[in-house]
Amino acid sequence: MEVHAGHGYLVAEFLSSYANRRTDSYGGSLRNRLRFLGEIIAEIRARTGRGFPLGVRISAEEYVPGGRTMEDTRAIALFLERECRIDYVNLSFGTYGDGGATAPMYLGHAFRVHYAEELKKTVSIPVITVGRINDPLLAEALLVSGKADFVAMTRASLADPDLPRKAREGEWEDIRQCIGCMQGCLDLLQANKPIRCLVNPSIGFEYADDLSRTSAPKNVAVVGGGPAGIEAARAAALRGHRVTLFEHRAFLGGQFALGAYPPAKGEFASYAAWAAQALQKLGVQVRLETKADVDSLRVLSPDLVLCATGGVPLRPSIPGIDGDNVVLAQDVLAGIVSVGGNVVVAGGGLVGAETAAHLGFLGKRVTLVEMLSAVAGDDSPPRRPHLMGLLAKYGVTILTNTKIVGIGMDRVLTETSGEAKSLPAETVVLAFGSAPDSSLCDALRTAGIDAVAVGDAVSVSNALEATRSGYEAGLRI
Repeated sequence: MEVHAGHGYLVAEFLSSYANRRTDSYGGSLRNRLRFLGEIIAEIRARTGRGFPLGVRISAEEYVPGGRTMEDTRAIALFLERECRIDYVNLSFGTYGDGGATAPMYLGHAFRVHYAEELKKTVSIPVITVGRINDPLLAEALLVSGKADFVAMTRASLADPDLPRKAREGEWEDIRQCIGCMQGCLDLLQANKPIRCLVNPSIGFEYADDLSRTSAPKNVAVVGGGPAGIEAARAAALRGHRVTLFEHRAFLGGQFALGAYPPAKGEFASYAAWAAQALQKLGVQVRLETKADVDSLRVLSPDLVLCATGGVPLRPSIPGIDGDNVVLAQDVLAGIVSVGGNVVVAGGGLVGAETAAHLGFLGKRVTLVEMLSAVAGDDSPPRRPHLMGLLAKYGVTILTNTKIVGIGMDRVLTETSGEAKSLPAETVVLAFGSAPDSSLCDALRTAGIDAVAVGDAVSVSNALEATRSGYEAGLRI
Protein backbone atom coordinates (compact mmCIF):
# COMPACT_ATOMS: atom_id res chain seq x y z
CA MET A 1 0.00 0.00 0.00
CA GLU A 2 1.19 3.50 -0.79
CA VAL A 3 -0.03 6.70 0.84
CA HIS A 4 0.02 9.55 -1.66
CA ALA A 5 1.40 12.54 0.21
CA GLY A 6 2.72 14.43 -2.80
CA HIS A 7 1.67 16.56 -5.77
CA GLY A 8 -0.38 19.01 -3.74
CA TYR A 9 -3.13 16.60 -2.75
CA LEU A 10 -4.74 16.62 0.72
CA VAL A 11 -1.94 14.95 2.71
CA ALA A 12 0.65 17.06 0.90
CA GLU A 13 -1.26 20.20 1.86
CA PHE A 14 -0.83 19.35 5.53
CA LEU A 15 2.92 18.84 5.01
CA SER A 16 3.37 22.11 3.12
CA SER A 17 4.23 25.37 4.84
CA TYR A 18 2.82 27.05 1.73
CA ALA A 19 -0.64 25.43 1.94
CA ASN A 20 -0.98 24.68 5.67
CA ARG A 21 -2.01 27.83 7.55
CA ARG A 22 -3.62 26.00 10.48
CA THR A 23 -3.07 27.29 14.01
CA ASP A 24 -4.00 24.09 15.87
CA SER A 25 -1.89 20.98 16.51
CA TYR A 26 -1.91 20.14 12.78
CA GLY A 27 -0.18 23.36 11.71
CA GLY A 28 2.89 25.42 12.47
CA SER A 29 6.01 23.36 13.10
CA LEU A 30 7.12 20.57 10.79
CA ARG A 31 6.27 17.96 13.39
CA ASN A 32 2.76 19.36 13.70
CA ARG A 33 2.34 19.35 9.93
CA LEU A 34 3.44 15.71 9.93
CA ARG A 35 0.77 14.74 12.46
CA PHE A 36 -1.99 14.06 9.90
CA LEU A 37 0.22 11.73 7.82
CA GLY A 38 1.52 10.03 10.96
CA GLU A 39 -2.00 9.27 12.16
CA ILE A 40 -2.95 7.85 8.75
CA ILE A 41 0.05 5.52 8.80
CA ALA A 42 -0.66 4.46 12.40
CA GLU A 43 -4.24 3.55 11.49
CA ILE A 44 -3.09 1.55 8.45
CA ARG A 45 -0.53 -0.30 10.57
CA ALA A 46 -3.16 -1.09 13.19
CA ARG A 47 -5.35 -2.70 10.54
CA THR A 48 -2.72 -4.48 8.41
CA GLY A 49 0.09 -5.44 10.79
CA ARG A 50 3.81 -4.73 10.64
CA GLY A 51 4.55 -7.24 7.87
CA PHE A 52 2.31 -5.52 5.33
CA PRO A 53 4.43 -3.45 2.87
CA LEU A 54 3.66 0.24 3.30
CA GLY A 55 5.24 3.21 1.55
CA VAL A 56 4.68 6.93 1.16
CA ARG A 57 4.89 9.05 -1.98
CA ILE A 58 6.05 12.62 -1.46
CA SER A 59 7.29 15.47 -3.59
CA ALA A 60 10.92 16.45 -3.09
CA GLU A 61 10.22 20.09 -3.97
CA GLU A 62 6.99 22.04 -4.42
CA TYR A 63 8.36 24.75 -6.74
CA VAL A 64 6.25 27.51 -5.18
CA PRO A 65 7.45 30.39 -2.98
CA GLY A 66 7.31 29.25 0.63
CA GLY A 67 6.69 25.64 -0.39
CA ARG A 68 8.54 22.56 0.77
CA THR A 69 12.14 22.13 -0.30
CA MET A 70 14.47 19.14 -0.34
CA GLU A 71 15.69 20.08 3.13
CA ASP A 72 12.16 19.62 4.49
CA THR A 73 11.81 16.38 2.55
CA ARG A 74 14.92 14.89 4.15
CA ALA A 75 13.47 15.55 7.58
CA ILE A 76 10.07 14.15 6.60
CA ALA A 77 11.64 10.96 5.19
CA LEU A 78 13.69 10.47 8.36
CA PHE A 79 10.53 10.85 10.46
CA LEU A 80 8.67 8.36 8.26
CA GLU A 81 11.46 5.81 8.52
CA ARG A 82 12.26 6.06 12.22
CA GLU A 83 8.93 6.88 13.82
CA CYS A 84 6.33 5.60 11.35
CA ARG A 85 8.35 2.54 10.29
CA ILE A 86 7.37 2.74 6.64
CA ASP A 87 9.07 0.40 4.18
CA TYR A 88 10.00 2.76 1.35
CA VAL A 89 9.74 6.31 -0.01
CA ASN A 90 8.45 7.01 -3.52
CA LEU A 91 10.08 10.35 -4.32
CA SER A 92 8.38 12.50 -6.93
CA PHE A 93 8.39 16.30 -7.35
CA GLY A 94 6.16 19.32 -7.84
CA THR A 95 2.40 19.72 -7.60
CA TYR A 96 -0.36 19.65 -10.17
CA GLY A 97 -0.97 23.28 -9.34
CA ASP A 98 2.49 24.34 -10.54
CA GLY A 99 2.54 21.92 -13.49
CA GLY A 100 5.75 20.28 -12.30
CA ALA A 101 4.41 16.87 -11.32
CA THR A 102 4.46 15.37 -14.82
CA ALA A 103 7.16 16.15 -17.36
CA PRO A 104 6.62 16.53 -21.13
CA MET A 105 9.09 15.63 -23.87
CA TYR A 106 10.82 19.00 -23.48
CA LEU A 107 12.55 17.76 -20.32
CA GLY A 108 15.35 15.21 -20.30
CA HIS A 109 15.14 11.61 -19.18
CA ALA A 110 15.46 11.00 -15.44
CA PHE A 111 15.82 14.75 -15.02
CA ARG A 112 14.94 14.65 -11.30
CA VAL A 113 16.82 11.52 -10.23
CA HIS A 114 19.25 13.65 -8.20
CA TYR A 115 16.51 14.00 -5.58
CA ALA A 116 16.48 10.26 -4.96
CA GLU A 117 20.27 10.16 -4.94
CA GLU A 118 20.29 12.83 -2.24
CA LEU A 119 17.58 11.17 -0.15
CA LYS A 120 19.44 7.86 -0.12
CA LYS A 121 22.11 9.64 1.94
CA THR A 122 19.51 10.31 4.65
CA VAL A 123 17.43 7.13 4.92
CA SER A 124 18.27 3.43 4.80
CA ILE A 125 14.90 2.26 3.46
CA PRO A 126 14.51 1.89 -0.33
CA VAL A 127 13.95 5.03 -2.40
CA ILE A 128 11.94 4.96 -5.62
CA THR A 129 12.70 7.51 -8.34
CA VAL A 130 10.45 8.71 -11.16
CA GLY A 131 10.33 11.24 -13.98
CA ARG A 132 10.67 10.68 -17.74
CA ILE A 133 12.15 7.20 -17.40
CA ASN A 134 10.75 5.29 -20.35
CA ASP A 135 13.46 2.80 -21.28
CA PRO A 136 14.53 -0.31 -19.32
CA LEU A 137 18.19 0.30 -20.17
CA LEU A 138 17.97 3.74 -18.61
CA ALA A 139 16.18 2.34 -15.57
CA GLU A 140 18.82 -0.36 -15.13
CA ALA A 141 21.61 2.23 -15.37
CA LEU A 142 20.01 4.25 -12.57
CA LEU A 143 19.86 1.17 -10.34
CA VAL A 144 23.40 0.02 -11.10
CA SER A 145 24.76 3.50 -10.43
CA GLY A 146 23.10 3.50 -7.01
CA LYS A 147 21.04 6.62 -7.64
CA ALA A 148 17.83 4.82 -6.62
CA ASP A 149 16.64 1.45 -5.37
CA PHE A 150 13.53 1.17 -7.56
CA VAL A 151 12.28 2.93 -10.68
CA ALA A 152 8.64 3.92 -11.19
CA MET A 153 7.61 4.03 -14.85
CA THR A 154 3.95 5.02 -14.92
CA ARG A 155 3.51 6.53 -18.38
CA ALA A 156 5.92 3.97 -19.81
CA SER A 157 3.56 1.30 -18.46
CA LEU A 158 0.59 2.95 -20.16
CA ALA A 159 2.45 3.00 -23.46
CA ASP A 160 3.38 -0.67 -23.04
CA PRO A 161 2.00 -2.63 -20.07
CA ASP A 162 4.27 -5.54 -21.08
CA LEU A 163 7.46 -3.49 -20.84
CA PRO A 164 8.90 -5.38 -17.81
CA ARG A 165 8.27 -8.78 -19.38
CA LYS A 166 9.69 -7.72 -22.74
CA ALA A 167 12.79 -6.31 -21.03
CA ARG A 168 13.28 -9.49 -19.02
CA GLU A 169 12.99 -11.61 -22.18
CA GLY A 170 15.20 -9.32 -24.27
CA GLU A 171 12.44 -8.24 -26.67
CA TRP A 172 13.85 -4.73 -26.92
CA GLU A 173 12.47 -3.84 -30.34
CA ASP A 174 8.95 -4.83 -29.28
CA ILE A 175 8.85 -2.25 -26.48
CA ARG A 176 6.55 0.64 -27.35
CA GLN A 177 8.00 3.70 -25.62
CA CYS A 178 6.22 6.65 -24.07
CA ILE A 179 7.04 9.78 -26.08
CA GLY A 180 6.18 12.29 -23.33
CA CYS A 181 3.38 13.91 -25.34
CA MET A 182 0.88 13.80 -22.41
CA GLN A 183 -2.08 14.03 -24.84
CA GLY A 184 -3.82 10.93 -23.54
CA CYS A 185 -2.70 10.86 -19.90
CA LEU A 186 -2.24 14.23 -18.19
CA ASP A 187 -4.28 16.29 -20.66
CA LEU A 188 -7.33 14.05 -20.25
CA LEU A 189 -6.79 13.64 -16.51
CA GLN A 190 -6.90 17.41 -16.04
CA ALA A 191 -10.07 17.50 -18.15
CA ASN A 192 -11.62 14.93 -15.78
CA LYS A 193 -11.73 12.29 -18.51
CA PRO A 194 -10.49 8.67 -18.50
CA ILE A 195 -6.80 8.26 -19.24
CA ARG A 196 -5.77 7.07 -22.70
CA CYS A 197 -2.47 6.84 -24.61
CA LEU A 198 -1.50 8.15 -28.03
CA VAL A 199 0.88 5.29 -28.84
CA ASN A 200 -1.31 2.61 -27.22
CA PRO A 201 -4.92 3.04 -28.39
CA SER A 202 -6.13 0.06 -26.37
CA ILE A 203 -5.58 1.87 -23.05
CA GLY A 204 -8.95 2.71 -21.52
CA PHE A 205 -10.80 0.45 -23.95
CA GLU A 206 -9.69 -2.97 -22.72
CA TYR A 207 -13.28 -3.77 -21.80
CA ALA A 208 -14.55 -2.97 -25.30
CA ASP A 209 -11.91 -4.14 -27.78
CA ASP A 210 -12.43 -7.55 -29.36
CA LEU A 211 -9.05 -9.03 -30.28
CA SER A 212 -10.35 -12.52 -31.08
CA ARG A 213 -9.10 -14.04 -34.32
CA THR A 214 -11.59 -13.93 -37.17
CA SER A 215 -12.81 -17.14 -38.76
CA ALA A 216 -13.17 -15.39 -42.13
CA PRO A 217 -9.94 -13.55 -42.99
CA LYS A 218 -10.26 -10.77 -45.56
CA ASN A 219 -7.89 -9.00 -47.88
CA VAL A 220 -7.58 -5.49 -46.44
CA ALA A 221 -5.81 -2.53 -47.98
CA VAL A 222 -4.84 0.45 -45.84
CA VAL A 223 -3.91 3.66 -47.64
CA GLY A 224 -1.80 6.04 -45.58
CA GLY A 225 1.01 5.23 -43.16
CA GLY A 226 0.29 7.89 -40.56
CA PRO A 227 -0.89 7.05 -37.02
CA ALA A 228 -4.44 6.15 -38.14
CA GLY A 229 -3.19 3.94 -40.96
CA ILE A 230 -0.59 2.24 -38.79
CA GLU A 231 -3.12 1.35 -36.11
CA ALA A 232 -5.77 0.32 -38.64
CA ALA A 233 -3.31 -2.08 -40.27
CA ARG A 234 -2.06 -3.38 -36.93
CA ALA A 235 -5.53 -4.01 -35.53
CA ALA A 236 -6.75 -5.73 -38.69
CA ALA A 237 -3.67 -7.97 -38.66
CA LEU A 238 -4.19 -8.79 -34.98
CA ARG A 239 -7.66 -9.99 -35.91
CA GLY A 240 -6.14 -12.31 -38.52
CA HIS A 241 -6.82 -10.41 -41.75
CA ARG A 242 -4.35 -10.18 -44.64
CA VAL A 243 -3.24 -6.57 -44.73
CA THR A 244 -1.37 -4.41 -47.25
CA LEU A 245 -0.38 -0.88 -46.22
CA PHE A 246 0.39 1.79 -48.83
CA GLU A 247 2.41 4.89 -47.98
CA HIS A 248 3.56 7.38 -50.63
CA ARG A 249 6.50 8.59 -48.52
CA ALA A 250 9.69 6.64 -47.90
CA PHE A 251 8.87 6.25 -44.21
CA LEU A 252 5.98 5.48 -41.87
CA GLY A 253 4.44 8.03 -39.54
CA GLY A 254 2.95 10.58 -41.92
CA GLN A 255 2.59 14.08 -40.51
CA PHE A 256 3.26 12.68 -37.05
CA ALA A 257 6.75 11.61 -38.11
CA LEU A 258 7.44 15.18 -39.22
CA GLY A 259 6.54 16.26 -35.69
CA ALA A 260 9.84 14.75 -34.54
CA TYR A 261 11.86 17.52 -36.24
CA PRO A 262 11.09 20.57 -34.04
CA PRO A 263 13.39 21.03 -31.02
CA ALA A 264 12.95 18.56 -28.13
CA LYS A 265 10.55 16.31 -30.06
CA GLY A 266 12.92 13.73 -31.52
CA GLU A 267 11.35 10.99 -29.41
CA PHE A 268 8.24 11.14 -31.58
CA ALA A 269 10.19 9.12 -34.15
CA SER A 270 10.30 6.14 -31.78
CA TYR A 271 6.62 5.40 -32.43
CA ALA A 272 7.14 5.00 -36.19
CA ALA A 273 10.25 2.89 -35.59
CA TRP A 274 8.30 0.61 -33.26
CA ALA A 275 5.38 0.43 -35.70
CA ALA A 276 7.61 -0.73 -38.54
CA GLN A 277 8.79 -3.66 -36.41
CA ALA A 278 5.30 -4.46 -35.14
CA LEU A 279 3.71 -4.48 -38.59
CA GLN A 280 6.47 -6.68 -39.99
CA LYS A 281 6.02 -9.26 -37.22
CA LEU A 282 2.27 -9.29 -37.86
CA GLY A 283 2.84 -10.04 -41.52
CA VAL A 284 1.55 -6.71 -42.85
CA GLN A 285 2.86 -5.99 -46.35
CA VAL A 286 4.15 -2.41 -46.16
CA ARG A 287 4.64 -0.72 -49.53
CA LEU A 288 6.55 2.52 -49.05
CA GLU A 289 6.97 5.12 -51.77
CA THR A 290 3.81 3.73 -53.35
CA LYS A 291 0.88 5.97 -54.18
CA ALA A 292 -2.36 4.01 -54.17
CA ASP A 293 -5.19 4.94 -56.52
CA VAL A 294 -8.37 3.36 -57.83
CA ASP A 295 -6.60 1.41 -60.58
CA SER A 296 -3.84 -0.05 -58.40
CA LEU A 297 -6.28 -0.98 -55.67
CA ARG A 298 -8.63 -2.63 -58.17
CA VAL A 299 -5.73 -4.87 -59.23
CA LEU A 300 -5.18 -5.84 -55.58
CA SER A 301 -8.89 -6.85 -55.31
CA PRO A 302 -9.28 -5.99 -51.61
CA ASP A 303 -12.41 -6.87 -49.69
CA LEU A 304 -12.11 -3.52 -47.92
CA VAL A 305 -9.98 -0.39 -48.17
CA LEU A 306 -9.33 1.73 -45.10
CA CYS A 307 -8.51 5.24 -46.27
CA ALA A 308 -6.18 6.92 -43.76
CA THR A 309 -5.27 9.65 -46.23
CA GLY A 310 -5.13 12.41 -43.61
CA GLY A 311 -5.78 16.03 -44.43
CA VAL A 312 -4.83 18.56 -47.07
CA PRO A 313 -3.23 21.86 -45.99
CA LEU A 314 -5.55 24.85 -46.10
CA ARG A 315 -4.63 27.74 -48.42
CA PRO A 316 -6.83 30.77 -47.78
CA SER A 317 -7.58 33.22 -50.58
CA ILE A 318 -4.72 35.63 -49.91
CA PRO A 319 -3.17 37.57 -52.80
CA GLY A 320 0.22 36.04 -53.63
CA ILE A 321 -0.33 32.79 -51.72
CA ASP A 322 0.59 30.75 -54.81
CA GLY A 323 3.95 32.49 -55.19
CA ASP A 324 7.23 30.60 -55.59
CA ASN A 325 8.37 31.81 -52.16
CA VAL A 326 5.36 30.27 -50.38
CA VAL A 327 5.87 26.78 -48.92
CA LEU A 328 4.07 24.43 -46.54
CA ALA A 329 5.15 23.86 -42.93
CA GLN A 330 5.11 20.10 -43.56
CA ASP A 331 7.58 20.46 -46.43
CA VAL A 332 9.83 22.67 -44.31
CA LEU A 333 9.96 20.08 -41.53
CA ALA A 334 10.60 17.32 -44.05
CA GLY A 335 13.52 19.32 -45.46
CA ILE A 336 12.29 19.10 -49.05
CA VAL A 337 12.12 22.88 -49.63
CA SER A 338 14.72 25.60 -49.16
CA VAL A 339 14.06 28.49 -46.79
CA GLY A 340 15.57 31.98 -46.93
CA GLY A 341 17.08 33.95 -44.07
CA ASN A 342 13.96 36.04 -43.35
CA VAL A 343 10.92 33.86 -42.79
CA VAL A 344 7.29 34.59 -41.98
CA VAL A 345 5.32 31.64 -40.58
CA ALA A 346 1.64 32.20 -41.35
CA GLY A 347 -0.52 30.59 -38.69
CA GLY A 348 0.37 30.39 -35.02
CA GLY A 349 -1.25 27.14 -33.99
CA LEU A 350 0.85 24.28 -32.63
CA VAL A 351 2.24 23.29 -36.05
CA GLY A 352 3.12 26.89 -36.92
CA ALA A 353 4.69 27.57 -33.53
CA GLU A 354 6.79 24.41 -33.62
CA THR A 355 7.88 25.11 -37.19
CA ALA A 356 8.88 28.62 -36.15
CA ALA A 357 10.94 27.19 -33.28
CA HIS A 358 12.55 24.73 -35.70
CA LEU A 359 13.51 27.51 -38.11
CA GLY A 360 14.75 29.70 -35.26
CA PHE A 361 16.93 26.84 -34.09
CA LEU A 362 18.38 26.68 -37.62
CA GLY A 363 19.38 30.34 -37.36
CA LYS A 364 16.62 31.89 -39.47
CA ARG A 365 15.08 35.26 -38.62
CA VAL A 366 11.49 34.22 -37.99
CA THR A 367 8.25 36.13 -37.50
CA LEU A 368 5.22 34.11 -36.40
CA VAL A 369 1.87 35.68 -37.40
CA GLU A 370 -1.42 34.67 -35.75
CA MET A 371 -4.92 36.11 -36.08
CA LEU A 372 -5.89 35.10 -32.54
CA SER A 373 -4.68 36.68 -29.31
CA ALA A 374 -2.14 33.94 -28.52
CA VAL A 375 0.06 31.44 -30.35
CA ALA A 376 0.09 27.68 -29.69
CA GLY A 377 -3.34 28.00 -28.14
CA ASP A 378 -4.10 24.41 -29.11
CA ASP A 379 -1.17 23.13 -27.06
CA SER A 380 -1.84 21.87 -23.53
CA PRO A 381 -1.01 24.01 -20.45
CA PRO A 382 1.82 21.73 -19.20
CA ARG A 383 3.60 21.79 -22.57
CA ARG A 384 2.91 25.29 -23.87
CA PRO A 385 5.32 27.17 -21.53
CA HIS A 386 8.20 25.01 -22.79
CA LEU A 387 7.34 25.76 -26.42
CA MET A 388 6.99 29.47 -25.69
CA GLY A 389 10.39 29.33 -24.01
CA LEU A 390 11.92 27.86 -27.16
CA LEU A 391 10.36 30.58 -29.31
CA ALA A 392 11.90 33.19 -27.04
CA LYS A 393 15.25 31.38 -26.92
CA TYR A 394 15.55 31.31 -30.70
CA GLY A 395 14.47 34.91 -31.16
CA VAL A 396 11.14 34.30 -32.91
CA THR A 397 9.11 37.51 -33.24
CA ILE A 398 5.44 36.89 -32.42
CA LEU A 399 2.63 38.98 -33.88
CA THR A 400 -0.85 38.18 -32.54
CA ASN A 401 -4.22 39.67 -33.49
CA THR A 402 -2.62 40.10 -36.90
CA LYS A 403 -4.06 39.17 -40.29
CA ILE A 404 -2.03 38.49 -43.43
CA VAL A 405 -3.62 40.42 -46.30
CA GLY A 406 -1.03 39.95 -49.05
CA ILE A 407 2.18 38.12 -49.97
CA GLY A 408 4.91 39.53 -52.23
CA MET A 409 8.16 38.10 -53.49
CA ASP A 410 10.14 39.58 -50.60
CA ARG A 411 7.57 40.68 -48.05
CA VAL A 412 4.27 39.99 -46.34
CA LEU A 413 1.56 42.59 -45.86
CA THR A 414 -0.27 42.41 -42.52
CA GLU A 415 -3.01 44.25 -40.70
CA THR A 416 -3.26 44.69 -36.93
CA SER A 417 -6.25 46.58 -35.53
CA GLY A 418 -6.61 48.37 -38.85
CA GLU A 419 -2.92 49.29 -39.03
CA ALA A 420 -1.04 48.05 -42.10
CA LYS A 421 2.50 46.75 -41.84
CA SER A 422 5.06 45.23 -44.20
CA LEU A 423 7.28 42.38 -43.02
CA PRO A 424 10.45 41.31 -44.88
CA ALA A 425 10.08 37.70 -46.00
CA GLU A 426 12.22 35.71 -48.38
CA THR A 427 10.07 32.68 -47.56
CA VAL A 428 6.50 32.41 -46.32
CA VAL A 429 5.60 29.19 -44.49
CA LEU A 430 1.91 28.24 -44.43
CA ALA A 431 0.56 26.64 -41.24
CA PHE A 432 -3.16 27.36 -41.53
CA GLY A 433 -4.26 23.86 -40.58
CA SER A 434 -5.79 21.11 -42.68
CA ALA A 435 -9.10 19.85 -44.05
CA PRO A 436 -10.07 16.15 -44.34
CA ASP A 437 -8.94 14.45 -47.56
CA SER A 438 -11.63 11.92 -48.47
CA SER A 439 -11.08 12.14 -52.24
CA LEU A 440 -9.66 8.62 -52.60
CA CYS A 441 -12.37 7.12 -50.41
CA ASP A 442 -15.05 8.83 -52.49
CA ALA A 443 -13.45 7.68 -55.75
CA LEU A 444 -13.21 4.08 -54.54
CA ARG A 445 -16.87 4.01 -53.57
CA THR A 446 -17.81 5.43 -56.97
CA ALA A 447 -15.79 2.61 -58.57
CA GLY A 448 -17.69 0.03 -56.55
CA ILE A 449 -14.87 -0.75 -54.11
CA ASP A 450 -15.80 -0.98 -50.43
CA ALA A 451 -13.93 1.82 -48.62
CA VAL A 452 -14.01 3.43 -45.17
CA ALA A 453 -12.34 6.69 -44.18
CA VAL A 454 -10.49 6.84 -40.85
CA GLY A 455 -8.51 9.39 -38.86
CA ASP A 456 -8.05 12.88 -40.29
CA ALA A 457 -9.67 11.74 -43.53
CA VAL A 458 -12.93 11.91 -41.56
CA SER A 459 -12.27 14.82 -39.23
CA VAL A 460 -8.98 16.61 -38.63
CA SER A 461 -7.95 16.22 -35.00
CA ASN A 462 -4.78 15.16 -33.17
CA ALA A 463 -2.71 11.99 -33.18
CA LEU A 464 -4.45 10.67 -30.05
CA GLU A 465 -7.76 10.57 -31.89
CA ALA A 466 -6.12 9.32 -35.09
CA THR A 467 -4.58 6.23 -33.48
CA ARG A 468 -7.83 5.31 -31.77
CA SER A 469 -9.88 5.90 -34.91
CA GLY A 470 -7.61 3.67 -36.97
CA TYR A 471 -7.41 0.97 -34.31
CA GLU A 472 -11.19 0.82 -33.96
CA ALA A 473 -11.64 0.61 -37.72
CA GLY A 474 -9.21 -2.30 -37.95
CA LEU A 475 -10.88 -4.20 -35.13
CA ARG A 476 -14.35 -3.79 -36.66
CA ILE A 477 -13.48 -5.74 -39.80
